[in-house]
Amino acid sequence: MLNTIDPLYAKTNGEILKEFGEMLKQWRITNNLTQQEFADAIGISVNHLSKIERSGKTTLTTLIAASRQLRLLQKLLDVYTPPDLTPMQQYELEKGNAKIKIGGKRVKS
Repeated sequence: MLNTIDPLYAKTNGEILKEFGEMLKQWRITNNLTQQEFADAIGISVNHLSKIERSGKTTLTTLIAASRQLRLLQKLLDVYTPPDLTPMQQYELEKGNAKIKIGGKRVKS
C-alpha cells in the first residue's frame, strides 16, 4: 500500500496560520461584524485584528476571545477533548502512576 500524505499535514505552520487568519475573517464577515466591532468585542486594536486576519498569528487568549464572540468556543474546546481512557488507564491516572506514551517515550503523569 502506498503511503499517501494528507495535504493538510504537508502544509507549513505559516501556511496553516495564514488559512486560519482568512477563515477568521470569513467568520467575522459572516457575522456582519466590522473589524472595529470585532476588535472591540475581543479586546484588541483594529490594527492587531488586521494582522491576525493576514497572518493568522495570535495568542491563545485572543483565539478564545474570538471563538467566544463568534459562538465557536465549544467547537474549539471539542478539538481538544481527550479520548476516553480504558478502565486501567483511568485507575492508573487516579493513582498518579499512569505512564503515558508520548512520541515513543513513556512519561509518568
